Amino acid sequence: MRPERLRDLIKNRGSEISFDEYRLRYAAERFLLRLQESSYKDKLIIKGGFLMGTIYNVEQRMTKDLDALIKGMDTDKVIVKEMLEEIMAIDLQDGVRFELIDLLDSQKNQIYKGYRAKLIMFLGDKSNVIFDFDLGVGDVVTPSPRQVRIPLLFNEKNGEKKFLTLLSYPLETILAEKTEIILSLGTENTRMKDFYDLHLMLNDPERPPIEKRYQAFLNTWNFRHGEISDESFEDWEFILEELSQKASEKNDVWQRYIKDRPYAQKLRLEEIISEFSDYVIKLKEIYNKSSE
Repeated sequence: MRPERLRDLIKNRGSEISFDEYRLRYAAERFLLRLQESSYKDKLIIKGGFLMGTIYNVEQRMTKDLDALIKGMDTDKVIVKEMLEEIMAIDLQDGVRFELIDLLDSQKNQIYKGYRAKLIMFLGDKSNVIFDFDLGVGDVVTPSPRQVRIPLLFNEKNGEKKFLTLLSYPLETILAEKTEIILSLGTENTRMKDFYDLHLMLNDPERPPIEKRYQAFLNTWNFRHGEISDESFEDWEFILEELSQKASEKNDVWQRYIKDRPYAQKLRLEEIISEFSDYVIKLKEIYNKSSE
């Protein structure tokens, strides 16, 4: 696709999403299409903001990077680099090419390792888009990865697939990881997108039964921190009380987050924290039943 055509397609969408955000979306689509055609399509499990945008309407959750979990292959840095280069080398006759700028170790202070790849997409002679691809290693997925159909916002030509199909996190694990992050960081968490994502999942009419959500949270927490106990819930009750008490102090951060996100402007941080507290109470009820 020529840069001019991409620009025209973006303008014609008439959305409040910015031009640069759409360019990032296009770059992500082009990379994932190459992943789909590669021998690694079952080795990378899509997660993160891009997946949230797919599940809950992409117009409401644009993201500046990609996230995936590496499963079923050697995760040595040299091997991971070779994998990325092989994916990027696939020619889809779309006028796009990718290069790897850097591959860095990440999550060094956590139990499991990971990598951050910085990629650049070239479109034509002068147009390019730089984005990050975060790769996790070793985390647990409950119940198991699922196939997701990702709609393409930008089709290159007539007859091209309008969807791509890849493995992704199930909703249970997405919610489990968000829950773990918020309970671990407490009032230190300044990532308002975590709270927005929580709101989406906790209010999803098709959300899995609480028992399945509990099992996913149990597996995620046990993997990252060790076994859950009565004391764990006592700690979380204190953290949730702190979050509730200090919600007004976080309001400026929340207002900055929703300023350019019309879809979130009717939400109040205090109400989301209250929803989350009710959810943790439900998790505790399942825990108590299983401990009898």
